[in-house]
Amino acid sequence: QPACVVGAARVLLATGRPGAAVRLLDRAAVEERAGPAVTVRAALVRARAADRAGDTAAARRLVTRAVREAHREGLRRPLTEAGAWIRPYLTATPRHRHPPPPRATTSPPPPVEELSGRERDVLRRLAQAMSTEEIAADLYVSVNTVKTHLKNAYRKLSVGRRNEAVRRARELDLL
Repeated sequence: QPACVVGAARVLLATGRPGAAVRLLDRAAVEERAGPAVTVRAALVRARAADRAGDTAAARRLVTRAVREAHREGLRRPLTEAGAWIRPYLTATPRHRHPPPPRATTSPPPPVEELSGRERDVLRRLAQAMSTEEIAADLYVSVNTVKTHLKNAYRKLSVGRRNEAVRRARELDLL
């Protein structure tokens, strides 16, 4: 899974092995087979490795690419997760005020994050037109827990309603 590879690269980077992190990303070709959230995170891992190696030009180029991709996709979390090291590169990165280009409607974009097993369980029951209370009873959890899983699933699927969540999950073959 590309997201797992990026996570492992972030761990290598955090443990002081930036070269190993970049090699792992290169071997897995993450940028070629992942969604925008993962490619932004991969670019930021590469940028951090370049920053640690003292290659500020490469770090600036990679941060700029990550910021453009994040802006185009409406992503904020990867940039906030990056940490304080990114700030000098962000102040020098030009900000675009024009709206992002329209998306192609041929296929839905992948979810920002992978759904947890419990979120998938809740979505399956949602697809069966079960109420929040019925889902809670069926899963032996509280109504508030179900609501939390639903809220997280909505965020990850970029939707705001139950029927949109079910439709999007079916489009992405999650149900």
